Amino acid sequence: MFYNIAYGTGLNGSWAQYFMHSWRFFWLSKSILKQMSQALKKEKPDVLCLAEVDGGSFRNRFQCQAKHLAKNLNFPFYHTQAKYLPWSVWRFMSMVRKQHDAVLSRKKGDFYQHTLHTGMKKLVQEYVVKGISVFTVHLAVLSAQVRQKQFGELADIVNQCPRPYLVCGDFNIYKGLGELKEFIRKTGLRRVTKEPTFPSFAPTAYLDMFFASPGLKIKRAGIIKIPYSDHLPIWVEIT
Repeated sequence: MFYNIAYGTGLNGSWAQYFMHSWRFFWLSKSILKQMSQALKKEKPDVLCLAEVDGGSFRNRFQCQAKHLAKNLNFPFYHTQAKYLPWSVWRFMSMVRKQHDAVLSRKKGDFYQHTLHTGMKKLVQEYVVKGISVFTVHLAVLSAQVRQKQFGELADIVNQCPRPYLVCGDFNIYKGLGELKEFIRKTGLRRVTKEPTFPSFAPTAYLDMFFASPGLKIKRAGIIKIPYSDHLPIWVEIT
């Protein structure tokens, strides 16, 4: 499963909520993460990849959301990492430097870090378990041109993977599915989640997706309609 949890703000993507509850960007409610945990627990994922995780900033009372979710969901293993590189200017900002991506798992695996050269968010996480790699990314928001460069760099990374693999993440393709054309051509990947995920209250944009390598067989895939982020979580089941 992949889920952009939007730092646990609980905003559903409507302008009314952004306006009325903007204070949540600076002070997070404990109840949102608790409700999110309860909803995700019902789905029983084996691996949960997360974007926009608070790694322990002042707004979350210096507590790590990945650790909290791992405990509540009974995941014995988790790995969380700042999405910005150590020398990035963003790592010197008190709240931003605790913006993480994370992976939670029921099985112990290996973690590898890859780095994009373009864009503000350069982290690509690779989690290897039972002979399968799961890559997690969160691409640029503002510029389609930057995203195309990131897609090219991501293609170079995954094309070197010696194992069957999945690629998941928030790809932020606000210009539409046409942004994926060159990435799919270079990698031979197929898109296995087909439904829009953003905004969660009335999804129309295909921002969050799973891709599978040619040798990986997918049994089912879909989304989960829960209201605890402006994105909907997506999932795949591997045969």
